[in-house]
Amino acid sequence: MKLSSLDVFIIGAVAKAIATTLTYPMQTVQSILRFGRHRLNPENRTLGSLRNILYLLHQRVRRFGILGLYKGLEAKLLQTVLTAALMFLVYEKLTAATFTVMGLKRAHTH
Repeated sequence: MKLSSLDVFIIGAVAKAIATTLTYPMQTVQSILRFGRHRLNPENRTLGSLRNILYLLHQRVRRFGILGLYKGLEAKLLQTVLTAALMFLVYEKLTAATFTVMGLKRAHTH
């Protein structure tokens, strides 16, 4: 089965949207830790420790509710999904062109 350019673009966009949505709460905590915009957990002052990560996630939920874990997700999706989809499409096109120029058949067709 051969995939069209639109198919490849959509697959790349959906894959990145899912990955970004699943990892967004941890990216938020990473950003907070990186820029020091928090009060350290008094019980454990080591940055990046699992206890502090869980503490920051808990604080975010307490402050903004469960949806607070995804505060700002829309902007992140706009930033990353289009870029990833375009990169996926360009990669597939360049790979196909390379195989064509080299006179090789792909091991599997999409």
